[in-house]
Order: sequence, then C-alpha cells, then structure tokens
Amino acid sequence: MILAHILLAAVTYLSPVHFDVSLAGNFGEPRPNHFHVGLDIKTQQVEGKAVYSIGDGFVCRVSKNVGGMGNAVYVRHPEGYTSVYAHLQRFAPAIEAVVRKWQYKNKTDEIDINLDATACPVAKGQLIALSGDSGASVGPHLHLEIHQNDNWNIVDPLDFIPELLEDSVSPKAHAIMAYPISGQGMVCGKNTPTRFDFENEQIKDSVIVWGKVGFGLYADDFMQGSSNRFGIRYTALYVDGKEVFSSNIDYIPVECHRMVNLWGDYDYYAENQQWFLKSFLMPGNTLPFIKTDASKGIIDFNQQRTYQLTYVLSDRFGNKAKYSFEVFAQPVEMKQQQPAANDSVSFKPEEDNEARMEGMVIQVPKGGMMEDAWVKPSDKARATKVSKGYMLARKSMPLFQKARLRIKVDAEVEDKDKLYVFAQRRGKKDELAPDAMPRMYIPAKYADGWMECEVDDIGNTFAVDLDDSPPKLIPINEKRWEEEATLLVDVRDEQTGVAEFHAFIDGQFILFNHVKKSSRMVCCLKDTPVTPNGMERKLQLKARDHVGNLTVYDTTIHY
Repeated sequence: MILAHILLAAVTYLSPVHFDVSLAGNFGEPRPNHFHVGLDIKTQQVEGKAVYSIGDGFVCRVSKNVGGMGNAVYVRHPEGYTSVYAHLQRFAPAIEAVVRKWQYKNKTDEIDINLDATACPVAKGQLIALSGDSGASVGPHLHLEIHQNDNWNIVDPLDFIPELLEDSVSPKAHAIMAYPISGQGMVCGKNTPTRFDFENEQIKDSVIVWGKVGFGLYADDFMQGSSNRFGIRYTALYVDGKEVFSSNIDYIPVECHRMVNLWGDYDYYAENQQWFLKSFLMPGNTLPFIKTDASKGIIDFNQQRTYQLTYVLSDRFGNKAKYSFEVFAQPVEMKQQQPAANDSVSFKPEEDNEARMEGMVIQVPKGGMMEDAWVKPSDKARATKVSKGYMLARKSMPLFQKARLRIKVDAEVEDKDKLYVFAQRRGKKDELAPDAMPRMYIPAKYADGWMECEVDDIGNTFAVDLDDSPPKLIPINEKRWEEEATLLVDVRDEQTGVAEFHAFIDGQFILFNHVKKSSRMVCCLKDTPVTPNGMERKLQLKARDHVGNLTVYDTTIHY
C-alpha cells in the first residue's frame, strides 16, 4: 500500500455536498459481520439534498432496492478509483432516464445495471442524485465509499478529501479486556476473559496475570459538532516501551469484511453491543493493516514483576490519546478450560467439519469456521408440520464460508416445490415458537426426502416448512385512485416473502415503486407510458412469493 498512498497523495476530489459536513459514521468502524467502509454524511435530518460527483468520470453502475445500499450510484474515475453514493432518494434526470428505460424493459423496480463509459459521463461537481433514506438506513444521510478499480479494495474517503471537515477531538478508551491463552495464561486467578474499565484514564482495578495473555481495547473516536461515536483509525500497544501491536485502518480488502468478527470480540458484542478489538492476532486473522511482533501481540508474563502497558490512539486528523496502566505478574497454577460435553462436536477452521443427527446433517468446509468451537446438535419437538427444529449452538456463530445444511422432511407433502427452509434466532427459552423471533427465509432444494440449502451462521435454529399460501395484495384507498391518478397497494408474504410484483393496464406493463420502510408499492399513472383517454381500463396486479404462490387482483379504473 506504500506506492498506493504515494499515488493517492496526488489525487484530490471535491466534497459530494455543498454544505458544512458532519459525520454520523466513519471509515473502518466495526459492525457485525462487516466493516463500515465509507463516510456517513449527515444531511441535516432531511432528504433531498443535492449530491455531486466528487470527480470527473462516468456512471458505471446504478442499483435500486438491492441490499442495504438502497438507491446507489457508482462513478468510475480515470485516476483508478470508483466512488459510491448510497441511500439516495432519487437519481439525477439523465441517470433516472436510463434507469426507467431498463425497468420497463425488464418489468421490475429492482435494478442493478452496469453502464459503459458513453452512457452517463459526469464532470467533477456535477449533480448526480438527491440524498435520501433508502435501503438499510436508520435516518436521512449520504453514504460515500471509494474503491480501487483493480481489486475493489475500499479506501478512506478522507484520504482523498482531507478538507471535508475539521476535527480536533481525541479518541477515548473506555475499557480493556484481558484474554488468557487457554492452558497457558491466567488473569486474576481465572482462565476466562476479564474486563477492566478506565476511570480518569486509569484502570480502576488491579490487573494480575501470569503466562500468556492478549489484550483487547474498547474505544471510540469523537468529533466536534457530532454526538456520534466513531471507529479508531490508528491503535498501538506497547509493553515496557516496545511496540507489540498496531493497526492502521487505511484500506480494507473487500473479501475481509467478516474478519471483523475475528478481530473483534464477536460474542461479547452480541451480548453487550460493545466492540473489544483484540491487540493480538487470532489464528486466521489476515487483516493487512494489522502489524504485530513475533509473538503475534500475545504477551508472555513470565517474570514476577510489574509490566508497563501503554495504548496510543490516533484519528485520521492526528488527534492522539495515550493510556498507560500497570500489569502485575504473579505466578499462579494454570487452569485448563472445562471440557465440552460428551455429545458436543469440535469444529475447527483448518478442517472439514460435519455434525449429524437422524434428521439433520451440516457440513462446514475447511476455512469456514472463524475459530475453534464446540457445537452441540439438538432437535426440538416438531417445529412445523413437516420437520423438527435443529440447533447447533445457543449463540450466533457466523462463518467465513457457507455451510451445507440438509434437513429431513418428516411428512408427506404433495407439492415439494412449496417446501422451504427457515432460520430463527433463539427465543428467551431457546424455543422455536411462532411468536419468538422473525423467520429468515433460506432458498433450498428438495431431493429424496431432504431439503438442502446453504447457511452463513450456524447459531440459529433451522426447520422446514410448507408455504401454500399466496401473498396478500391489499388495495389502499382504492376509491381515491382515479381522483389522484395514483395507485397504492400493500404487498406482503409472511413466510417466504414477495419475489415478484407486476402491474398492467389493458395488458401494458406499468411500473410500481417501493414505498421506503414499508411493504407498500405505489404508482403515479402520469409517470407511466399509458396514455390517458378517460375510458374504463382493465387493471391487473400480480404478486408471487419465493415458492411460486400467486395472487392476482383484477379491477377496472377510469384513466
């Protein structure tokens, strides 16, 4: 990355907005299963702010209602980068024209299209969209990313737009976590991770250790003018003045997203919503922006004395904070981890793993597990009319690579195409109940009495069910459709979800758009290619779920 940094020093882009910038999220923040790989720019709590291209180039991709990005525009720049603008409300007219043409040709509201360099060229500072709140957004803002074209690695936009905002506030550490290495280290007489909180920049309690121990840090960055908490750009850990660990989150390979669960203490976050990022390398952690000593950041407290540890934190603007604390090494008898139950199965990252019961088989490939884990296959009483519910772990256990899951169908089903697999988080009593947690539909195939699918988290309860109920298609304020020339319907499916929705006037396709954060669809007739004639027209609406159940609604409308 050294050469890349030299090259990007000569590349500067403009702000994507024409107002003073305040951030809601920064580059590199840890999130469950992914890093936050852009800047979340606040838009003054409203939608509709103008969004401009940060540099010359062309629109190479446009997506709508695809994943958490919502409406998004991708601009490729000649310097070797692509900027991404997400959660948009709407596109600029030239882009919108391309989008609507594609939507009508393919009869869908959801798009993800690639464009050539001649379709939509843009200049630095040209309007490309209006900001919004689409996709997996929790409030109006603009999400900005910058990728390298050759490998799609993500880089910090602040390295390209250093004048975007000012920041003079230093990061702050809240607590450390001491991680004794199994069978080789102890912390305060225990062989389990132990938390120590900072108070007035000092550790409140004595840290007493022996043997091999790693540390993790819970810290946030802050910026003036914002109440949000941000990720730390640079972290270093020193032991008696010698650096043993450092991280500098200046770029993130796109394939490393899930590795955040290994660098961070995922189990602790799942329970407490606080990230402790480990200042040592776990096996399998290949994040390129982490550097350690020969011991991979693990400290061997093998002398009975006081060790001086220091964390140094810094943000992208050079604001620093230093936290020093003493660690007292005292000899103590090592304790081994408690053995797993006899019916548990050991899953390891370096092996192909398999667990099976009478009606369930799961296979996690080599490289799929994030770390060593014990799983305990168990089945519940019949979860549905066609299968039991199967559980492997009582906590979320995300994977690096998807596992192959097979579940036996225990009942005679006439139409096998209506079968599907679903995952469900555990309830308060680990019960698989209709009112426990929402079901997550998983595409699956039937073969020889079994349903087969792929899963990326084995910490759920899994079961097979039958979906023979078509989607619900409910007209909203139908009496006002003609007066307002606007059609509004609620389209939902409680089991497998809505896969397709189409609408026609006299057999001619008309486009409906999703109403954000809802199951409603809306169509403004004036925006369709249908020419009004004041006559009675035949209107047909069709909704299909993911296993093929179809609902058709026929009516008439004067337009």
